[in-house]
Amino acid sequence: MPAKKRLTNIANGLCGSFISRNNDLDGHWAIGKLRSLADQHGQTTVVLDLLTSSTQPSSAQCSDVFERYCRLLATLAECSRIPFADITAARIVLDFAPPSWPRASYYKLQWGNQFTVTVTIEADGRAAGIAHDAGYCRPHDAARKENLLIF
Repeated sequence: MPAKKRLTNIANGLCGSFISRNNDLDGHWAIGKLRSLADQHGQTTVVLDLLTSSTQPSSAQCSDVFERYCRLLATLAECSRIPFADITAARIVLDFAPPSWPRASYYKLQWGNQFTVTVTIEADGRAAGIAHDAGYCRPHDAARKENLLIF
């Protein structure tokens, strides 16, 4: 398989895992918590750099997410026969104010606003692998979750 396809496969694997509801941060959906982080800083995007374990806007609470996705990146690179040392960039970009993305209709009050995820993987001497997906989320609200647990 050509190198670009291998990098795109890695990007697709990371993107699919990242957007899933199983991506949790301190027991809550990581995307909702990242949405709250963006709102706190008055920004519409959050960028996670997996190679430097940094986020823009900056946040110390994302260490679990970085650890999990760096491990997944290494596993997917190994499965694709791309040496991890050859990977020069691995970014996950969440856009909470994207242009409209065609998806099934939804109930906005229940699911929140649309967001997109773009994962970019680059390696020495190879074209970048890019994956996109979209979904709906609200900012994380601990009080709302507690209200749901009251019978």
